[in-house]
Order: sequence, then structure tokens, then C-alpha cells
Amino acid sequence: MTGAYFDTNVFMDIFLATPAAPGSRALLREPKRDKVRIYTSIITVQGVSVLSFRAGRTFDDNHAKVNKMARIQTITREIALTAAKLEAQMIDLTPQKDQTENRRRKWDCFHIATAMALGCSALYTTDRGMLAKQSRLSIRGIRFMEPLRKKWICSPRTVLRAPLCIRSDFILPISPSAKLPFLPRYRV
Repeated sequence: MTGAYFDTNVFMDIFLATPAAPGSRALLREPKRDKVRIYTSIITVQGVSVLSFRAGRTFDDNHAKVNKMARIQTITREIALTAAKLEAQMIDLTPQKDQTENRRRKWDCFHIATAMALGCSALYTTDRGMLAKQSRLSIRGIRFMEPLRKKWICSPRTVLRAPLCIRSDFILPISPSAKLPFLPRYRV
């Protein structure tokens, strides 16, 4: 069984109801239909829980919400050492003057290391910096992808289902008034 990893930003979009939330929510449902396991890190629980502990806010059990959507992986020795190796690589690739302590870089390394340890074939994020790390670190075996924010059409059998668009080799953005000569029986 393959796995898909979702970083904190995808869950933050859902909890904060950003414009990307519907696509992210649909994307989280799609792999379950295909019997793909969805994973995230305990770091995600920390990240999405900060908002519920802010002054003047009511407590919200975001751990339970994340747990309903994905399997939560704790940090193991293997994950910690892999994250350290990835961070060392990133520091070595950074010019000397910019080699400062960077908490975001550290969290990104933990997310990538967790996806690697779990053998995930995909890592979903809405963070452009994280998306760039795949090529920067020459990571193979995991495809870094962004959930779609718009409605797309992907294949003759599936209309307006964003998750399949991300996995499909055929992607076409459309507008509601678009004419689709190659798919005459489908209306948008």
C-alpha cells in the first residue's frame, strides 16, 4: 500500500478556511478511495493547535481532527537523523552569509524525513519553499505537489475532481463557459 504525506500547510488551509481549503479537503478524501494511506507528522498537530490556544479563543481539539484525516507519525530516531542530514545538506547549499538558524528549514526537514521514513510516494504542501526543496536536495522517490486551488478537468471519467488532476498527466484548467470539443458529453 502506498502512502501520501501532507505537511502542516495543507491542514492549516482547511482549519483557517483559506481559498485552498476545498481542494485540500477533496484531496484528503481521494487517496482513501484508492486505498492510499495518508500520513502527517506530530509536528502538524503542534502547528495547527497554536491557533486554538491563542488568547480569547475557545479550545479546539485539532489533534482529533487531524487524526480523522491522516495517520499521525511521531518522531523516531531514524526520522530525527534523516532530518538532521537533510538540514546539513541545505546549510551546505546555502551561501555562508545566509547560514543562520532557521526554524522553518528545520520543520521542513522533519516533514521530508517523515515522508521518506514512511515510504510515501507523494508529499503535498502549499509552501512554495518546500516544493523547491525536492530539486534542491535531489530527493528521488517522493513527488512534491501542491493541492489545486481551482476546479480542473482531468479525464473523461472524472469531471471537476481536483485530486485526480494532481496525479494525472493530463491537466487542463477550464472556465465554466469553456467548450470541450474533445469531451462532448461532459458539461461544466
